[in-house]
Amino acid sequence: MRPVHTLPSYSFGGHEIFDTIGDYTKQLGKKTVIIGGDTSLSVALPLLQPALEKAGVEVLEVVHFGGECAYAVTNELAKKEALQAADFLIGVGGGKALDTTKLTSIELGDIPVITVPTIAATCAATSEAIAIYTLDHTFDSVAFLKRPAVHTFIDADILVKAPSQYFWAGMGDTIAKHYETHMATRGRDLSYNVQVGLSLSKMCAEPIFAHGREALTANEKGERNRLFDELVMAVVLTTGIVSGCMPGDFNSTIAHAVCYGCAEDPHTEEHHLHGEMVAYGLLVLFAADKQDDELSRWLPVYRQIGWPTKLSDMGLTKEHIPMIVKKAASVRDVVISPYVVTEELLTEAILKVEAHN
Repeated sequence: MRPVHTLPSYSFGGHEIFDTIGDYTKQLGKKTVIIGGDTSLSVALPLLQPALEKAGVEVLEVVHFGGECAYAVTNELAKKEALQAADFLIGVGGGKALDTTKLTSIELGDIPVITVPTIAATCAATSEAIAIYTLDHTFDSVAFLKRPAVHTFIDADILVKAPSQYFWAGMGDTIAKHYETHMATRGRDLSYNVQVGLSLSKMCAEPIFAHGREALTANEKGERNRLFDELVMAVVLTTGIVSGCMPGDFNSTIAHAVCYGCAEDPHTEEHHLHGEMVAYGLLVLFAADKQDDELSRWLPVYRQIGWPTKLSDMGLTKEHIPMIVKKAASVRDVVISPYVVTEELLTEAILKVEAHN
């Protein structure tokens, strides 16, 4: 467990939340660099730049980022003169852009970070965790900030206009947080922080079970409502808080392991989103862990929302099962499981899920 645990600080609302950015930057300094993807920056900069100017913050450079969060990328960014002169960084975009900003801040000696998510696909904006990949899109490792972003600006007016497939996948990833943390901690002596995270994790799953379809419809229409706002908070904030309450290894088990197994197929990795594959992996977790009631309870919701319920939904066949389970049984995620996760166990679980279709 990290010796110091800081809860995320955030503002939630519409475009007006950026009016308060000076309240946070005045504690950090007067010089910043903004890092983000082209599309994300095109949406957020018209809101960010006037707010920063009003707050007396100089933007030394806007770095247009595209690609993977990789050490090779952040090593080069950290060498840039503008970044070395910055008092803090602002990350704008989805998980890869935000994680790149976070990893770059570590390279620069843990300088502070502000995050602005432009899609509701992950908890990267509020989590200390950083998912690191190689330049050829292979998962590398996980690193951790010493504390989460100093502040996260969650602008639901931006998020509701984003392509709905990101929120769709984000909800799939979010529900797994509840079940994976409970599986990882089963039978263990739990600290206060872990108990808090486990209690809160129910809010990662049950609101989506009840209202996921309605919230997704709001995103598809580009029209905010209360349910959309609440489930955005589940994806971006609640999951980040739960993640921060857990020691790193407690954050994922079979669902993520199966996701990495599915992503071994290049076509699946390219054409299917992380949260989509995690959602499928959660069904495999239910089957492997003999949570038959949960498998039966969630399958109708999966079909209503459109998450994958079988291999063919991700361009895979039963012939891919050996590849999937070999990778899944080898990753660190399953080490924390309350029993040994074998290739045979996972094969049987995948076939059980297939039989429900």
